[in-house]
Amino acid sequence: MALLKVSDFNPDYHHIFGDRDIIDFSVYSDDREKIGTVENILVDQQTGEFRYLIVDIGFWIFGKSVLLPIGRARIQFDEQRVYAKGLTKEQAEHLSEFTDDLEIDSAYEERVRSGFQRPVNRDGYGNPLPQDSPSNLITPPVERDGYGNPITPSAPYAPSALNEIAILSTPQPQGNDYISELADETSQRDLFRYEDHPDLYSINEVEHPSIRAYSDRLVNQFRHENH
Repeated sequence: MALLKVSDFNPDYHHIFGDRDIIDFSVYSDDREKIGTVENILVDQQTGEFRYLIVDIGFWIFGKSVLLPIGRARIQFDEQRVYAKGLTKEQAEHLSEFTDDLEIDSAYEERVRSGFQRPVNRDGYGNPLPQDSPSNLITPPVERDGYGNPITPSAPYAPSALNEIAILSTPQPQGNDYISELADETSQRDLFRYEDHPDLYSINEVEHPSIRAYSDRLVNQFRHENH
């Protein structure tokens, strides 16, 4: 599942895209707020399939670039825009950062995917809550004395603290059991197929006009020049 920038996969990609090159397109949220710019495209080294757009989200978070799965992008050539479907600023803050010197392995891609699947907690009006909002803390019941007066409450337990307690009270895998669990996780990553996640990686002519044709041309030209 090696990935390459489109310019490294095929240095002549400009001739294939022509005037429909989406690199440098502006990127917007669903509510038409500008997020940033498309810096590059990552394609599958074996198939030429478009997998991610590298997006500089500097209009939201200065100096940060992230990977946007192609299935979460809606391309508007007439506007020279890409819309990041469903992406919020809060979500973007938690996405794994992308840098040019980063090694893109299975573990990193899994972090990227989990960032787009991250649940967003909301208040009673449907507005997203910050991650440290009191609604995201677990507060113990109020204790009262014999006269019904509240006793000074303890500080609320954050989920991380509860997790630490759970870890301490749960037997941890040792020796061969631990190695076996790591092997199972590695095996699951090795068996990953992009086709099994159409919400993140599928391409259609409505939201990705001409992209399938461009991908096929990239691969055909690459094969022709390397045979």
